[in-house]
Amino acid sequence: MKAKKSLGQNFFINKNLGNHILNILKDTHCDSVVEIGPGTGFFTEKLQEIFTNVTVIEKDSELSKQLQQEFPNIQIINQDFLETNLDLISNKDSFFFGSLPFNVSKPIIRKIIESNHFLNPAFFIIQNEVAKKYLYKPPYSPLSLLTSVYADCKKILDISPDSFRPKPHVNSSLISFLPNRKEVKDLSLLESLINSAFKHPRKNIHNNLKGTKFEKGAFGFLTLRPGQLSLDEYLKICEYSL
Repeated sequence: MKAKKSLGQNFFINKNLGNHILNILKDTHCDSVVEIGPGTGFFTEKLQEIFTNVTVIEKDSELSKQLQQEFPNIQIINQDFLETNLDLISNKDSFFFGSLPFNVSKPIIRKIIESNHFLNPAFFIIQNEVAKKYLYKPPYSPLSLLTSVYADCKKILDISPDSFRPKPHVNSSLISFLPNRKEVKDLSLLESLINSAFKHPRKNIHNNLKGTKFEKGAFGFLTLRPGQLSLDEYLKICEYSL
């Protein structure tokens, strides 16, 4: 089936690498998997052999019908994952996996890690440059800082465009998210602070937070750029602003 650009479809085709990825997924020791964006069912075929319960969420109606014909014994939901009620598809023994469309990978991952259903490691194939921004290491990014509130992230391996059809113009990566929720008094305040701090990433904190409610709390970090501050340091600034 021809990929649809409007849905950001690039179908995984690398059998050897696919088997290696599936071996990684086996180590979750979960009974159930929720696959997001199965496409033509490349991974689905093997997932049903490994896990007791397989649920796939596919937005494309044509692909969904094809999957239902090929895999009659698994649950196939023809819906946009961002509109899916996780209460209906996930349980304590479930984990999430998917080769995600590049254009919606961030909101999909955010929905999962911020939910009460993020109880086991999650694995996603996403654009390489985006995967790097998730990693919690200096220079930090807004994405790495906010994600670290919920999860520890690790880039497992890089994937070349040759592993997909049609070939994307960028490299991809397999990345994992391990649940590690931290105690944060006011998440909306933290997000507001980080967004304000990174308004001009090349400027120092003093310039970015001057005139805001965060200015006083940032006094000890005034000469630093936003990417130099850790999550704990941003949380300290938040404490002065409560």
